[in-house]
Amino acid sequence: MGLISWIIIGLLVGFVARYFFPGRPGGLVPTLVLAAVGALIGGYISTYIHGGTLATLDPRTMLTALVGALLMTGIVKILRI
Repeated sequence: MGLISWIIIGLLVGFVARYFFPGRPGGLVPTLVLAAVGALIGGYISTYIHGGTLATLDPRTMLTALVGALLMTGIVKILRI
């Protein structure tokens, strides 16, 4: 369940990222995919930091997945990739 929730959080963050980073080339779908990948990376790293697992919905892990998605979209926006 945790893996699916990370992807869902990434997709939701992608919609929010389109609001904060409106000039990102490529459209909505690449932004959603990029945010979902950032959420997966953030959530995966968080399982090692906080000791969670993929099966749990730990709030700290979900927050780290959210931060990962925002960082991924922000970095790509800054680097203009």
